[in-house]
Amino acid sequence: MWKLARTLLRGVALVGILGAAALPVRAADFDFLGNFQNDNDVLLIGFTVGGAVPSTVTVFSSSWLTGDPPAGFDVMLGIWDAAGNLIAFQDDGGVVGTTNSNSVPYNHGAWDSYYTVNLNPGNYLASVTQYDNFNNGATLAAGFRYDANPNFTFDLGYGGATQPFFNGVWDSNDGRTSFWQFHLLNVESASIPEPGTLALLGLGLAGLAASRRRKQ
Repeated sequence: MWKLARTLLRGVALVGILGAAALPVRAADFDFLGNFQNDNDVLLIGFTVGGAVPSTVTVFSSSWLTGDPPAGFDVMLGIWDAAGNLIAFQDDGGVVGTTNSNSVPYNHGAWDSYYTVNLNPGNYLASVTQYDNFNNGATLAAGFRYDANPNFTFDLGYGGATQPFFNGVWDSNDGRTSFWQFHLLNVESASIPEPGTLALLGLGLAGLAASRRRKQ
């Protein structure tokens, strides 16, 4: 069940500064970072594709950062239209290297998400989740696999389950943290909406929020 969040995820205030909510005149790059509180948190970021013709938008994370602190978790990224229908989703991009965003180089590993998608002018949402909290279906309203389990990496024994949250996926030496980092390239605007303001993006989904907590 989607509920309006009374508090934002840790790090969202910083994200709001890094990903300026002001509307650029031309397409630009937007960078967001922060920390989840629970394994099954879901972060939604609203963005707009401007102009009169489709644009090629690049979406990627730089959270895995193997051997490069802060060693964030394995991010999965989705793109949804204004009605909450799935357009694109990826777990691992397999793209190892460096990509510049706002003239800053960001490193991404094989288990970061990295893809491009052609989008018509309009409003969209990007979703950030931790592996393997996949979407349940082709709509946001269907929710995600571990909506009822805020501590699923421990319960499933990921990485030997050596810590309460954000365990790695390999072994007990694969320590992970709540850190995530997300980049959206070649869009007109992007920001994390305040709870209750997603309707301004043209979304017809009652109860959606910029972030949501799960029932413990």
